[in-house]
Amino acid sequence: MESLIDSIVPIFGIVGVFGMPVFIVLIVLYFNNKKQAQFHASLQKLIDSGQTLSPELLRSLPGYKEETNEEKNDVRGGIILAGIGIGVVLLGLFGLDNQVVWASGLLVASIGTALLGYGVYATKKNLANEA
Repeated sequence: MESLIDSIVPIFGIVGVFGMPVFIVLIVLYFNNKKQAQFHASLQKLIDSGQTLSPELLRSLPGYKEETNEEKNDVRGGIILAGIGIGVVLLGLFGLDNQVVWASGLLVASIGTALLGYGVYATKKNLANEA
């Protein structure tokens, strides 16, 4: 009996570790779809009743999602990622004295620097196109 328990525990551990992210994503998708279905059902009822659809009325419906026109800010993301990489490098050099951590920090800092460079390039390119 004890050997059965000893073999089941690792199986549940592996399924738990790899199954939990999938489970979380499925829960988020389920509730997002439920919210969209509720919005569309309410909207269909309003259309069937013949009411005029104003923006204020749409915002008051449950499940309404405001559209945002925010663009990705590569400069901000690059600065944050480069800062995280530098922090990991310093942790590897002075905190843990570990070359693997130091090298991982250099990788993250390099990706952040590349993203920062692309963000600056894209911003200048967009400004040149607008002028």
